[in-house]
Amino acid sequence: MDSFAQGYDDYLQSPLQPLMDNLDSQTYEIFEKDPVKYAQYEKAISKALLDRVTEEEKEDVTTVVMVVGAGRGPLVDATLRAAKSSERLVVIYAVEKNPGAVVTYVCPLELQCKKARGI
Repeated sequence: MDSFAQGYDDYLQSPLQPLMDNLDSQTYEIFEKDPVKYAQYEKAISKALLDRVTEEEKEDVTTVVMVVGAGRGPLVDATLRAAKSSERLVVIYAVEKNPGAVVTYVCPLELQCKKARGI
């Protein structure tokens, strides 16, 4: 954690306005380097899926997960990993207003889906 925050000590930053402004690629890059956030998110989603869907229901019940403000997709990826590790079915709706972030994520996701289908 200390190495992640290094260089930002005693540095006054302007607050981000992600609802008003589209974040640039460099800002997403900094967010995505956070070693704790995505691991904790994945753990939380996994626990929620296990709590929500019993072992007996896991092949019949699909949970809808909405990631609002999906950015370039690391929260979506964490959700997919959580679904896989918990062996639960999910449908994910990723909502993002920044077209630059969407383009960055859609192409790799399409390739990943094609590989999963054997295309």
